[in-house]
Amino acid sequence: MKGGLGWFMVLCWAVLSGVESAAAGSKPNIIILIGDDLSPREFPPYDTGVWSSTDEETTDSPKYRARTPMMDKMAKEGVFFDRYWSTPICASSRGMMMTGRYATITKWWHNFDYGSWVDENGEIGDIVPLWITSPLGIGQLATAAGYGTFWGGRAGMKDVDNLEKFGFGQGVFVPAPQEVPPSPLSDFQVVGRGRDENGNKKLINLDTGKVEPGARAHRSYTWLPHVLLFNPPKGDEEQDGRLVYYPNTEETREAYNMGTFGPDVDMDVTKAFMETCTEDDKPFFLYATSRIGHKAFDFLNGKVDTWPPTPKLWWNPKTQRYVKQESVITGEAGNYTTSGTNKGGIRRHVEYLDYTLWQFEEKCKELGILNNTVIIFATDNGTKGYGKAVERKQRGPHVPLFVYAPGLGMTKKGRSHELASSVDLLPTVADLMGVSDLLDGYEIHGESLYPYLFGDAEKHTRTYNFSYMTRFAGHFQLIRGSYVMKDGANRWYDVREEKRDMDDYPRIFDWQALPQESRDELKRLRAVLDEFDVYDTEHDYVPSLP
Repeated sequence: MKGGLGWFMVLCWAVLSGVESAAAGSKPNIIILIGDDLSPREFPPYDTGVWSSTDEETTDSPKYRARTPMMDKMAKEGVFFDRYWSTPICASSRGMMMTGRYATITKWWHNFDYGSWVDENGEIGDIVPLWITSPLGIGQLATAAGYGTFWGGRAGMKDVDNLEKFGFGQGVFVPAPQEVPPSPLSDFQVVGRGRDENGNKKLINLDTGKVEPGARAHRSYTWLPHVLLFNPPKGDEEQDGRLVYYPNTEETREAYNMGTFGPDVDMDVTKAFMETCTEDDKPFFLYATSRIGHKAFDFLNGKVDTWPPTPKLWWNPKTQRYVKQESVITGEAGNYTTSGTNKGGIRRHVEYLDYTLWQFEEKCKELGILNNTVIIFATDNGTKGYGKAVERKQRGPHVPLFVYAPGLGMTKKGRSHELASSVDLLPTVADLMGVSDLLDGYEIHGESLYPYLFGDAEKHTRTYNFSYMTRFAGHFQLIRGSYVMKDGANRWYDVREEKRDMDDYPRIFDWQALPQESRDELKRLRAVLDEFDVYDTEHDYVPSLP
């Protein structure tokens, strides 16, 4: 059964009955942080020898290299995977993360390519929600397991007015323009207004009133951010509905200004959620889908499609602590003077993600729960200009994965060459929460990493990585095994020997020159591709009959 009412009823029964397979105190807290548009090569533990510069070029210049003391620690004391795949674009990747399923079931094929469906009123919708195709998503499982649930950062989904449909009780995020109106407190936004002499839509920066050629409709998620709260604790004014714009209290309204940095707001709200759950002796599941890493419009400097500035950070090696400088921004209408901010760039975004992970660890230490917490870090797809929306080799779907659980007896440490996929997150989380039995009879494509990370298994059970993307010319499949790999242009590569840059694999032209094990794997991978080749025949959602 591929989703539908049957599994929704199973989930409702599970929630109502409590599914208390273990006492709340024995269940680990789980934090998943997802960075945006970043390949493994941007993170020093992968030691690729090259990374991205501020102009999207490949470089080996140290001035563009991020420093990541927290990730270095996670890589050493936890596990990081160098053969972890998602998809080359965000919507399909997030669909895989949240459901444990490929688009063959979710129908989330690409950012602008979703399956249609018929809603309860008989109306045809052009984007089928994940909670329809996959009612046992990662949030629903956490709710069934008795966890406090929180979704922070970037929703990017329909139905943001009711995150409970995805299994989340609270949230904080920057809404996309097509989801809800902008915050009334920030004119840091680019909007479409009228047409130019050629009939093209004019994009206007509302802060300056100027036309911005090459820009896209955008709201600031960094400085003077548009922040929306879902089911927040009551503020000092009567709350109208579940969605409330930040700032929503006298204290936060007083502090909100151009020096307010969106990810810091996310973190403050998230820490309050962690505190409340810990005080209530309730485990928490935090799904933080950050916008950090994604290029955007820089309202402070009037730059189009760049990595906006972040607050200045300094790592103190003696105290093993980050220090964040206070950001002060003055001026108006695009003429700004800044203090405590850097010049931006991809390096600074990677470092801010490292700072975010460090903050999670410090908060867990403060609450006395670090030894009962799992911290997972990954990204959705490859770096803009190198991997994002790219079908060449594995650049698009190849992403980082770190798993860190200092007090929970992980049996593996350091770098892992095991094949792993973003669909593996859901069954892994289900095992950690003690509700994997809810997945019995429910079709998923993920395989739990739990026996490998926390048990005696020498290898992860996954034998291939599968991915996909849509271009104007059609739908493409990508796949990788232990010996051979196919990209979206139907080119095959020999991947028996891992390359330092994780990209310079030799093209296969003569299969007979390869060992038998490579040719045998080719047959197995082609069978997988045939099994999932349903884009043309099963593009839309059709509910299963009872």
